Amino acid sequence: MPAVGAYSLLNKKENAHDDPIYCCAWANIITKQESHISSENYIVTGGLDGLVKVWNVNNNKLELLHTLEGHHMAVVSIAVSLDGHILASASLDSTLMIWELPNGKKIKEIKTNATDAWQVSFSPDGTHVVSGSHTGKLLVYDILGNTVDIQLDSRGKFALSVAWSGDGRRVACGSVDGTVYIFDVNQGKLSHTFNVHTEKVRSVNFSPDSKLLVSASNDGYVKILNIANENTVSSLKLNTWAMSACFSPDGSRVAIATADGSVTIALVKELKVLKTFQEHTETVCDLKFNASSNKLLSVSKDKSINIYECPIPPKNDKK
Repeated sequence: MPAVGAYSLLNKKENAHDDPIYCCAWANIITKQESHISSENYIVTGGLDGLVKVWNVNNNKLELLHTLEGHHMAVVSIAVSLDGHILASASLDSTLMIWELPNGKKIKEIKTNATDAWQVSFSPDGTHVVSGSHTGKLLVYDILGNTVDIQLDSRGKFALSVAWSGDGRRVACGSVDGTVYIFDVNQGKLSHTFNVHTEKVRSVNFSPDSKLLVSASNDGYVKILNIANENTVSSLKLNTWAMSACFSPDGSRVAIATADGSVTIALVKELKVLKTFQEHTETVCDLKFNASSNKLLSVSKDKSINIYECPIPPKNDKK
C-alpha cells in the first residue's frame, strides 16, 4: 500500500467499458438522519459504447452498480447535481437524459437538435442544465419542465465546452475557434470574451469561489483566467493537447488531462506542477476531483478508470 499522504495510483479498473471512455463524474450523496450524517461516493462514466455506468466506491475499489441504457450513440458528457442526486448525460444521438442517483432511474429524456447537447453542466440548485451547441448558442434546460428557459448566444462557433459557476451567476463556454465566453445568467447577456487560445477549447471550469476560470485547449495551453479583471493569471504550456482541466473543490490545485495519456496536478498559483501521472496508455478524456479534494478520477480512450491519491498541500503551499 502507498504511504498515506503520498501521490499514488490507488486503483485501476481496466476494460471498464467495451470502448473508449469519454466522460466521468463523482457523485457525493450526503444523507442526514437525526444526528447521524452519512456520505456515499459514486463514480459515473460514459463513452463510445453509448452506456452510462454508475460505480460504487468502496475502499477505493470500484463495483458496478448500474448500467444505464437508452442512448444509441456515444455519450460525450455527463454532469451530476451538487447534491449528488441527479445525473445528466448528453449523447451524439441528440438526446439529453436525466437520471436519479443512486438508483439509476431515468427521470426524463429531452430531445435536442443535432449536436445541441454536447457538454453539459448543472446549475448549483440542480434545477437546470446548460449545454453547448454547434451554432455557438448555449441552451439552458429546465429539467423538470422539459423546456429551454434561456438561450445564451456567443455569436461564435461551436460551443465545445461549458461550465456553470458555483454562485450561479455565470456560465462559461469554450469555442472551437479558441475563444472563451462568459455570460451573465440573470441578464442573459455576454459579459466577457477572452481570446486566449488559438485552437479548440475542450474544457472550462470555474474555481470554487467563482472568481477564476481554467481553460484547456488543443493548442497545448492550460490557462487560469481572472474574470473580474479580464486577464490571464497563469499559463502552462504542454507538449500535447490539453483535453480537460478542473479545480479541486478546496481551490488549491488544478488537474489536467492530456492527449498523451498523462494526468498532471498543479498549484493554482503559477500552475506549478506538483505531480504527473502516466498511468494511461491512450488519451485521457476527462478527470474530476472528489468532494474532499484528496482523490482524483480519470478516464481514457484505453477503456480504463483510474483513481489517484492526491494529498491536499499544506496551507503555506497553496498560494
